[in-house]
Amino acid sequence: MTPPDTPTRRILLVAACGAWAALASPALASEKKKDDGKQALDPTYKLGSMTIPIIANGRIVNYVFVAMTLKLTSGTEVESFKDKEPALRDAIVRAAHKTPFTRTDTWKEVDGPRLTAFVLSQSAVLFGKGKVASVEIVKQIPRQQLMPPKASAAIQVDREIVRP
Repeated sequence: MTPPDTPTRRILLVAACGAWAALASPALASEKKKDDGKQALDPTYKLGSMTIPIIANGRIVNYVFVAMTLKLTSGTEVESFKDKEPALRDAIVRAAHKTPFTRTDTWKEVDGPRLTAFVLSQSAVLFGKGKVASVEIVKQIPRQQLMPPKASAAIQVDREIVRP
């Protein structure tokens, strides 16, 4: 029994990887040409994941980890957002405890429209009016997979939110 010829196997592996890279290069180059032909995209700023509490009947029933992206208007410098990001994150967490972003039909997601509207208004205060075009919730990951709330719990949550 003869040992396998390892240098030949290595040469074949390197040749196969080189051939794959040569075939993939034209496709990647053509994609770059497509992007260069379009107008430059508006800058974005990614907020890291935050923990938003889900509160029902005055008690925390779950946490949802939320990641958001701020779509900035053209001409806005992304670097200016780094200094004020902690203030924005603090405002979001404080608001989530004061008037929860709880949906009435599930405890596994936040109320997206209310959260994005709040972040947009808070961004106008912190960064300046018109610098943030829109807010997008990229992902929501619940800490626990809970059953949907009962109808009576959903009514109670609505009463708590409406309350002045």
